Amino acid sequence: METTTKYFTRDYIEFFEGLERHNNREWFLLNKSNYEHYVKLPFQRFIHDLLETIKDEDTAIKIQTSDAVFRIQKDMRFVKDGKPYKLFQSALISVRGRKSKEEPGFYIEIGARYIKVALGCFKIKPAQMKRLALEMHKIDALTEQPHFKSTFGAIIKGNNSMVFQTLLPVHIIDNEGLDELLLTYWRMSRAVIDTFKTILNK
Repeated sequence: METTTKYFTRDYIEFFEGLERHNNREWFLLNKSNYEHYVKLPFQRFIHDLLETIKDEDTAIKIQTSDAVFRIQKDMRFVKDGKPYKLFQSALISVRGRKSKEEPGFYIEIGARYIKVALGCFKIKPAQMKRLALEMHKIDALTEQPHFKSTFGAIIKGNNSMVFQTLLPVHIIDNEGLDELLLTYWRMSRAVIDTFKTILNK
């Protein structure tokens, strides 16, 4: 992966700024060509290139770009505010990809306000939470390292999740080398993700 690659322009940010003001189907259809050109295709290319390098380094990951990238449309069965679109593009890089949030993985989200990078377990069962709690010292041994801790901070525990995350300023979106930066974060995350998997697969 070359560090001179540039994937996004400020049009990506402008699309989501507009969508935040007009989150409805009519506006989206009027601006669909901008979505396809400035958001969807660049994001897919970005994830594709990340995946190609990641799969070279971790042979357990065999998913394709379509397996990792989430739809921008919300599942309206669970939407309370009536707004049909997410205000970001996102992807989950793991052995099973976006269709299995139970699998520990590496998550990327880019909208108009920030770039989110997260890792860990995004949707697990109560029994799995208990298992992780019993062996959390194995995770702590990795995440208490100064470089990791200064990047991802402390673990964030939800009712069915355990994740680490960092937020990057969105203005770097059109910088050359954004792919290399996120690849560096994945490499920092890999041992933690693998440890989560080892604990859960016992």
